[in-house]
Amino acid sequence: MIAYNQREFVILRNSLERELRIIEHGIRRTEKKLKEFEERYGMSSEEFYERFEKGELGDSQEFMLWAAEYEALKVLEKDKEIVERMLRSCEQKNI
Repeated sequence: MIAYNQREFVILRNSLERELRIIEHGIRRTEKKLKEFEERYGMSSEEFYERFEKGELGDSQEFMLWAAEYEALKVLEKDKEIVERMLRSCEQKNI
């Protein structure tokens, strides 16, 4: 039988693994949307965002959506790093 404290870590690890899958799905979905914008406008999302932030492209609804997707991707990537770091910590404890 697993000790109570170790069971907590197992639940934590399983939850983190599930969260990582959700984040990875969100990243794939967001990257797909960004690719559609990139193909439509002929520039990378990085170039677009830099120019958008400088005010070079205006503030059409389409560009606002593109910027929001780009920002969402950055948040998801940060979240993925955090969850992966937490999972590594669980693995170091042999959970």
